[in-house]
Amino acid sequence: MQRSASTTHPTPHKILPVVTRVIEQLDKVFLERSGAGGQARLELVFQRWLSSGKTSPSGLRHYVNALAEQLDERERKEFSVRAERILLHLQSGYVS
Repeated sequence: MQRSASTTHPTPHKILPVVTRVIEQLDKVFLERSGAGGQARLELVFQRWLSSGKTSPSGLRHYVNALAEQLDERERKEFSVRAERILLHLQSGYVS
């Protein structure tokens, strides 16, 4: 899914390109797990995350947690494992 936080969603918050790339990866994983209605929930979580102002790389964990709360327990576990891998890549400097 191609979604650029800085261009798709006009916002006064500055989002780093690396954060945008990670969000796109997290969104893709979330949509794979969420089923019907996932896109609407994703947009709601994204807007709330933006409003919180925690848009730095360290704030991505808040985004992951908010997305995970939208899933049932089984899907939440799988999403959390995959999201953690994405965040670990960010921390190691290997974000694609």
